[in-house]
Formats: sequence, C-alpha cells, structure tokens
Amino acid sequence: MFLSQRLSILLLTAIATGLFTACSNSGNSNFSMPANDSTKVSPTSTPTPTKTTTTSPLPTVSPSPKPTISPINLPELEIKALEPYKHRSGILEMDVPKGWKSTDKSQTGELLVTWNEQAGRATISVNIFVPPSEIPESRLDDVFAVIIKGMYGNQPDFEMKAPVVESTGNIVIEWTSTVAVGDKKIKFQANSKLQRRNNKLVILTYGAIEPKFTDLKDSYFKISNNVVVNADMEIL
Repeated sequence: MFLSQRLSILLLTAIATGLFTACSNSGNSNFSMPANDSTKVSPTSTPTPTKTTTTSPLPTVSPSPKPTISPINLPELEIKALEPYKHRSGILEMDVPKGWKSTDKSQTGELLVTWNEQAGRATISVNIFVPPSEIPESRLDDVFAVIIKGMYGNQPDFEMKAPVVESTGNIVIEWTSTVAVGDKKIKFQANSKLQRRNNKLVILTYGAIEPKFTDLKDSYFKISNNVVVNADMEIL
C-alpha cells in the first residue's frame, strides 16, 4: 500500500519531529512547524544534468472549491436530509448531506473523500490511511497538528488551535480560514478529528462559514457519531 509521495514525507517528518521533540524537550509541550515545509524535509541528492527530482502533490482537502454561484439569493444553508454513502472499497459507510457534491481522490492505501455544499459554504471530508511508521500515543497530537497544517495551511488566513485530546482518546483540532463565496470573503470554521482504528488513522473534518457552523453542529455530530469504518479491510 502506498500514500502519495508528499503525504508520506509529511507523515514521516511529523513522526520524526514529534519523537525528537519528546527526547530533547521533555519538559516543553510547545510544538510548531511551518505549514509549507512538507516538501523540504527529506535530504535530496545533488541533481545531475540528465535527471530532475520531482514530488507528487499532497492530497488537499479544500474547505470549499471556488463557487460559481452568486451569494445573492442563495438558499438558506442547512442540512435538511441525509443519504447513505458506502465507499467502493467497503471500508467506509456513513450518512452525508443530500445534494452535496462529492469528490473522491482515493488511491491505493489511502481513502480521501470530500462533500461540499453546492455554493462552497460547508464541507465534510474523510481521510483514512495507514501511517508509514508506528506513532507513539504520546506524540499523536503533535503529529496530527503537523498533518492538519500540511492539509489546510495553504488556505487564506489559516489559523488553528492546539490539539485537544478527548476522554475517548480522539484528538480534535479547531481551525479557521477565509473562503470566497461569490465576490465576498467570509470566515470559515472547521473541526478536524483524529481516531486510531487498528493500524489506520481516520481524519474526519467538517466545517462551514460563520455563523452557520454553529447551526450545523448538531447535524455534523449526528453524522460523525454514525460513521462506520471497517478497519480490518485494506484500502483499495
């Protein structure tokens, strides 16, 4: 099973950096890494005149594509109904908002599916993969922070809070950015949640423009609580 090259580099860097921080700064819980350094973390050999080193793009979960719908006279942003979804691999089953546009960028070894509200005002995304190396539980929150920066750090005005470890062991990161809806720029709020399922990591992200994020929270929690991950299966 293979992740894309940049995602593999990102994860390996997160793991290595987290372990180094744990060993060299045992009394310091601060952890940060530039969001756009994921392509510069592995040693590179001196290129020859006949060979050029390239990297594959990191799968990016965008909160919303550039909408083509004018914000004028848009319908109320709400989740009226849900419909069942099952990934072709069988590893993921969940309910998703009816009428939202889905984008599947899954590949061998990694599931990546996103649903966007038609005007780009709200999103749900699921990313499931096997990390290239075992991650100690004590460093999982730091690794998750690096992953979220790598996935969403290129969004305009991106900011994120420190990871919060829930009583269930899940890790949640709240983050914000700015999205364009028509000719207007609007603040976007999102939560990303990390779960460990067997040897896999599951990242569920949901978000919406202000102030609708709060209005949609109950629907998002309902969706999140009913996600089924068949973790014994391979990601095909």
